[in-house]
Amino acid sequence: MDRSIDESMLALLKQCKDLPTPPAVASKIIQLSNEQHADLDTLASIVAMDPALSAKILSIANSSMYMRRIEADSIEQAVGMFGWSGTLNIALGFAVIGSVRGAFTSGLDYDYFWLRSLAAAISARALGQMSSSSNVEVLFLPGLLQDIGMLALDRAIKDIYIGLEDRQQDHVYITRLEHKIANTDHAIIGEWLLNHWGIPKEVTELVGLSHISNFKTGDEQLLTNQKCIYLSGYLSDCLMQDEDRKSFEKVAFLMHKEMNISMGDFISLLGHVASQFQEMAALFDLQVKNSNQIQSVTELASLVLLSES
Repeated sequence: MDRSIDESMLALLKQCKDLPTPPAVASKIIQLSNEQHADLDTLASIVAMDPALSAKILSIANSSMYMRRIEADSIEQAVGMFGWSGTLNIALGFAVIGSVRGAFTSGLDYDYFWLRSLAAAISARALGQMSSSSNVEVLFLPGLLQDIGMLALDRAIKDIYIGLEDRQQDHVYITRLEHKIANTDHAIIGEWLLNHWGIPKEVTELVGLSHISNFKTGDEQLLTNQKCIYLSGYLSDCLMQDEDRKSFEKVAFLMHKEMNISMGDFISLLGHVASQFQEMAALFDLQVKNSNQIQSVTELASLVLLSES
């Protein structure tokens, strides 16, 4: 598949005056990430400049996602715990999702957009843990921002998503629509946008490849990370889609094919992601409207998958 952006689409993006932009604290973190001699102390001092962001990072450090025996009570401890790339990923995630919110011009449901994005971020990290990735924290941000190109397309082409409504739950349909109207898709646009922001290449590359299944790399760790991001969207749909749209069979097949995850482990993985999602949504100030449906996803998946085995 051609991954370039044609000149007409590129011109629309460059002329667009209201593309999503990172807030001031995120810009400082991005700038620091591109400096050769940056250190954790400097990163901690930048994060500490934003009390709300500091509080959220401390909350996630002490959340069930990490299950620490000793509670982190300072931003310095949290930064030391997450490390450079982990803090960068989590801080940027909080900063971006906090600033690029609300309905802008289209038929997009932005609440659904960010909830699905958060579910994908948690799914990517959980898949990294299951695959024994060397650094699962680097998967959170590309998982969270893999669809951010939709927000750029929404602003550059004002009516691209008009009338989308419940078809927003159908990512295949969305991608086909984007290719029909813009001759590209949101993964490619997302990579361009994040490069424009100055986000590190290890993140932007995974965003650009997030919807591609024909993995081509000789780097074993990069291959694992690509698979985690690619599969995270499918796993998040198991949580977020209406019950009649869920496709547990397809996702279970993909999990086994790409990462050799058994059916039982897939069901356990769903429950793990669902439980973390509820807690993380509150930290990101996102309201979960279908909480009961998400809590019962493991039971539903078991009913569908085990009754057929």
